[in-house]
Formats: sequence, structure tokens, C-alpha cells
Amino acid sequence: MADQIDSTDPFDTLLTLEDTLYTTAYTLGASDGAHAGRIEGRIFGLEKGFEKFAALGVLHGRSVIWASRLPNPTSPGLLSPSKTLEVQQEQNNDIEDRSNGIPKAACQLPPLQPNPRLHTNTPLLHSLTDPETFSTANTEDAVADYDDRFKRAGAKAKVIERIVGKSETNQSFLDSPADGSPGTTARGKKGPVRVTGNGGSGRKMGNAKKGDDNE
Repeated sequence: MADQIDSTDPFDTLLTLEDTLYTTAYTLGASDGAHAGRIEGRIFGLEKGFEKFAALGVLHGRSVIWASRLPNPTSPGLLSPSKTLEVQQEQNNDIEDRSNGIPKAACQLPPLQPNPRLHTNTPLLHSLTDPETFSTANTEDAVADYDDRFKRAGAKAKVIERIVGKSETNQSFLDSPADGSPGTTARGKKGPVRVTGNGGSGRKMGNAKKGDDNE
């Protein structure tokens, strides 16, 4: 018994002190991280999910606005890919009818110029961004489906933006007055013109700096 007590080295704990502290700290950190990591991961996932579906909602709302501005939106076959678009259009009309003393025409956006590509891309953008058709499950398939459809919807939105921008520019040109006002004159053809009294001063004005009115 005495031999066993004497064989115990009192410095063993001191020699392994660093390993003991490391093991203890690692165990505490792993247990705390397993608990806090779930909470932080869930919060981060909710934030990223909200950001993704908020961006999706922006595209979906723009598709509804563009569809409401299409000429003859109730024509057969125009909005057939999505029945939801028709329901939202009817709801918007009901809201406009119940406006407080505001004429219905004042609540409506100006129609877009007829374009076959608008009639094709707008319903497709609406169907790609329909929130009811997306899965909120945290799976690889659901995430891949969202990323693919969101990328395609963004491309469609850019195409519609170009078409709408061109049509609105043409419409503003057609609606501008044709009485020689600055709105109908090219910017490069109409501008400030200096008139000089004689040819000599005209040559001097040609060498004068821009904005110098003392010559």
C-alpha cells in the first residue's frame, strides 16, 4: 500500500495542466455553441428568408402593375396563364370604384403601348413570382427551385423594363405639344445663341470663353 502511494508522481497534474485546460474549455465551448448556434442559425435563416421573399414580392407586384397597364387586359388568352392575376385586377377595380370622391380615371395608370412581347413576358413573370407556388421548406430542392425561378423572373423583368421604357418615351413624345415649344425640339438643335453686331466682334466671340458676357 505504501509502495502504491509513493509511486504516484505529484507533478503529473502540473505537467498535463495545459491539456486539461484545453479539454475543459473545448467541452464547454462545444456545448454552449450547440445551444446558441441553433438560436443564431434560426434567426439568420429567418432574416435571409424574409429578404428573399421580399425581393420576390417586389417582382410580383411589378408584374401586377404592368399587367394592369396592358391594353385590353380582359381579352381572351391574354391572362390565361394565371387566374390570380384576374382576381387581383378585379379587386383593384373595386378599390378604385370605392374611392372617396376621386374620379376613376384619375386612379388609373396610363396604358402601355401595344407590344406582343409585353403580352408574353408579363403573364410569365407573374407566374414565375407567384408566392403560392413556392415552397418554404428548408431543403436543397426548394432552395434550388427558388433560385432558378427568381433568376428567370429577374431576366423577364429587365426585358419588360426595356420595352416599357421605350413605349413610355414614345408616348411622351407623341403627347408633347407640336407648336414649336422646347418639348418638341431636339435639345441639340435648340439652345442659347449669341448674336453679334458685326463680323469682327463675331470672330472675337468665337475666341471668348463660355459664359463670358462682357465681350
